[in-house]
Amino acid sequence: MRWLAAFLFLMPVVPALGAEMVPVGAVSSFAQSTMDGEVFRYRAVLVEVDGGADLYIFADRGEGMELYAHAPSIAWRGGMSGQEPRLEVAPNTSLRVISENASVGRDRWEQVLTIAYRDARFVVAGYTYSHYDTLDPNAGGKCDVNLLSGRGIQDGRSFRTSMKAMPVEDWTMDVSPPGCSR
Repeated sequence: MRWLAAFLFLMPVVPALGAEMVPVGAVSSFAQSTMDGEVFRYRAVLVEVDGGADLYIFADRGEGMELYAHAPSIAWRGGMSGQEPRLEVAPNTSLRVISENASVGRDRWEQVLTIAYRDARFVVAGYTYSHYDTLDPNAGGKCDVNLLSGRGIQDGRSFRTSMKAMPVEDWTMDVSPPGCSR
């Protein structure tokens, strides 16, 4: 019932995705948060597409919700449980786009993109990728990069990357910062 209520809440903004309504089954996840500054609140909708998910961010700058950003194929999506992308809102109102393989094969992983509102746009400000092998407890690792500062940590070692925060529209599921090995 919660999903139905959430979808009905989103319905006024979903038609802005195009001329057709998005089928309720294609809405993979949604998030909403209030903000301070020129954007009062935002709504994010993750819509399943072939092999991935598109992200739509709607923002209210005082005149109602408007489509603010569209990131095609931002997240990977598999065909089974434990492979569905989702959205979360961080305590600081940043948006997290999470994709994972937590269910199939021995190689399991999770990728978290942190999206923040900076300089009048939504940008990918952080990247975290962790992985492990279900049969070998010594095979695994984690890479965490702050794209606003260029600082990262790969398996406990600090590094700097030349990649900077980029508009969310320019990020796809195939992008990863130099210095982060998958």
